[in-house]
Amino acid sequence: MQVSKLTVKNFRNAVEETLEFDGGVNIICGANAAGKTNLLEAVFYFAAGKSFRNCRDRELIRFGCESAEIKLEFADSAGNRRNMSAVFQKDRPRVLKVGENRVSRLADYLGAFRAVIFTPDHLSLVKGAPENRRRFLDLAICQSFPRYAAALTELNRTLAQKNAALRRPGADRMLLEVYNERLASLSAGVTLNRKKYVRRLESEADKFISEMCGGRESLKTEYRTQGGDNETLESLRDRYREVINEHAEAEIERGISLYGAHKDDFAVAINKKSARSYGSQGQQRSAVLALKLAEGELSAQLTGEYPVFLLDDILSELDPARKEYILSRLEGRQVIITGCESGIFGAYGRNSVFIEDGKICSFNSNTAKV
Repeated sequence: MQVSKLTVKNFRNAVEETLEFDGGVNIICGANAAGKTNLLEAVFYFAAGKSFRNCRDRELIRFGCESAEIKLEFADSAGNRRNMSAVFQKDRPRVLKVGENRVSRLADYLGAFRAVIFTPDHLSLVKGAPENRRRFLDLAICQSFPRYAAALTELNRTLAQKNAALRRPGADRMLLEVYNERLASLSAGVTLNRKKYVRRLESEADKFISEMCGGRESLKTEYRTQGGDNETLESLRDRYREVINEHAEAEIERGISLYGAHKDDFAVAINKKSARSYGSQGQQRSAVLALKLAEGELSAQLTGEYPVFLLDDILSELDPARKEYILSRLEGRQVIITGCESGIFGAYGRNSVFIEDGKICSFNSNTAKV
């Protein structure tokens, strides 16, 4: 999979810009707040149907404007050229298109284009809050299994409805029973998909961290869920139903749903010790690098082609050895890198562009492409 062109209009701090990309390493350079990350955000939107910054669509619109538009042109591994677009308006639903066809369901949008995003925030993936790890899993799974997005959307909708019912005075217990049954079923499906993905992710990440550290370290994961150790949809549903019903009164008292797949998490261990509690900063960074590289490898295994890799100001956060490793592992893939230092141009690729206040000011390429 390879991006050839990105066009943004009134998106974040950009008025109207077009970037063309080569198949190797592409660099976007500029000062902090210049708009580098915004361009990666636009590219990734086509992979996830949402911003990796976890913001609302209306926040993507340039200040003072009523709408924004982004377009992407890319080719798959067979050489088929495709395009996608998204239009955001302040007071209307977004308009998503694959080719010339407008799509109404997110599941119909996902899977056409795939990308792996790696930001400085991901360096805290191992030790951060559980919602960060759930989000990481969900974004990755949705790209390879678009139907998962529909189940996830329905789970979140059911949770919102149940929480609203729990907050009402004199909660309607019959209505809550309906929500509980639906939540048990949806949680079982989401948890099962996440568990299967983490199992494969662990296998690939363990290979990467071993290679990165000369065989001195191994990586294991532990999936934590209120669904227990059950491995089938039916057994997970039964367990969720049981635990939700057992704590129904506690949820009414607290006014919030306390049990379900929205509480899932996974832990990472290095050499059989908790990476969060006992891992050094270097070990934690190695673990995150391994997880993100494993995400890309799984995408290729599950879809038949590598995704586009987006590295947002990551090289400045890594020591020289890890820098060299991640770039060597991405050799032969399309990579788009942002950075603040102009010295990154000669060090990592000839296809580079400089951006200032959302505007492309100059580029450096023997092929006249970004």
